[in-house]
Amino acid sequence: MVSKTALHFSPDRWGDLQRRIGAAAKEFGFNDAGAFVNWLIASPLSAGQIEILASHLTISETYFWREPQVFQALEEKVLPELIRTRRNGERRLRIWSAGCATGEEPYSIAIALRRVLPAREGWQVSILATDVNPRILGRAQAGVHSPWSFRNAPAWLKRDYFFPTAGGKFELRPEIRDMVSFAYLNLAEDVYPSVLNSTSAMDIIFCRNVLMYFLPKSARQVIQGFYHCLVEGGWLMVGACELSHQTFDRFRPIQVPGAIIYRKQGGGAWRPAALPPAEPALPEALPAPAWESVAPTPPPAPALAGPPVSAPAAWDQAPPLPGPLVEAESEPAGQDASDASALAIRALANQGRLSEALALCEQAVAADKLDSTLHYLRAAILQELNLAGEAIASLRRALYLEPNLLIAHFALGNLMLRQGDAQAARRCFNNVLGLLSACPQEEVLPEAEGLTVGRFREILQATIQAGGLA
Repeated sequence: MVSKTALHFSPDRWGDLQRRIGAAAKEFGFNDAGAFVNWLIASPLSAGQIEILASHLTISETYFWREPQVFQALEEKVLPELIRTRRNGERRLRIWSAGCATGEEPYSIAIALRRVLPAREGWQVSILATDVNPRILGRAQAGVHSPWSFRNAPAWLKRDYFFPTAGGKFELRPEIRDMVSFAYLNLAEDVYPSVLNSTSAMDIIFCRNVLMYFLPKSARQVIQGFYHCLVEGGWLMVGACELSHQTFDRFRPIQVPGAIIYRKQGGGAWRPAALPPAEPALPEALPAPAWESVAPTPPPAPALAGPPVSAPAAWDQAPPLPGPLVEAESEPAGQDASDASALAIRALANQGRLSEALALCEQAVAADKLDSTLHYLRAAILQELNLAGEAIASLRRALYLEPNLLIAHFALGNLMLRQGDAQAARRCFNNVLGLLSACPQEEVLPEAEGLTVGRFREILQATIQAGGLA
């Protein structure tokens, strides 16, 4: 389990582990938990079985506005600063709730954003919520919560953003619910940052009360991945019990009232637009407290133990290719030129430089209209820009040129699912399953960030389950 999900139960939690294993044993058809444990030890598990086990072992219960001091910092410092920085430039905000459980955290983020930026016209806003447990993603997506989910929330939150239902529960207002996209993702896997799963170029990452269940080495690897996912100056929010200057040594700790949050600094190519000289005031808030940087504890923390998690191809560090696409005689020709262009496009996109990435992609497509990969990359960028209609058209163009481009079928299915077209999404995912059936399990798929056929099939099945298409 540690190798597959990074989950770890310390001796003081073994009683809890025993109860959870007992529940999992019944689902796997075992009446005796001991026999089930022996079977687990002796049998290699598929990723699907790991996901079932993880659904019993993960903590899937949380509540709205948890650790209110973090949301105070979000509303009074982090979001206003991002909005000021982006208002006269690329109006883009990207937030990731990693380990979202039943959705209270990402919906709290959406509510906070709505309060700070009530008029979002002209802004490209993305709130991604992921979890390793595909079963709870469907519940999270519904946006229906029991009174227990509001146990520490301010009274205005339930009053202003929810409707009571006949069953005594509360349903989130659709305009808030639709701000959040849910997806399956296992933090123990080296699949982020990636344009493929929309985890690149993040402004803010929330991962609270998740890393406390990981072994220290696994937690450091996850944090390393988050570092690569964030744009320069991006923010990382973790739980109060997970704070450690040594674990987060690549981040700058910022003291806020009642909490510490972390900020990425140094070495990144991406920079926000310059602050404008003047701007309309943001909605009035409480008097802002003094926000202070916390001096890191000397001496500097040692390098991460164990093999570092390599961000796929380290796109955030890849240098952009300035100037025209084909200019000098040294520029590679034919397919080599398309490959070089695709590399540069990915680098720009994963740094958050979406407008530049799209411009370079348009130039590359004009130079080679028959390259299906370039059309797929164009679709991925358009999707990040919330231009779903144009993204769908680009994916269909890619599939016209290369009907077996599996990753394009998958991306189109995800887009259709987000558009609410379950029938079209199911058709796309069935196309993917058909293509996968003809491939060896260990074959690495093109354009899939190093994923094998077997792992991609399992991710697809989790996506189908989370989307209610099973």
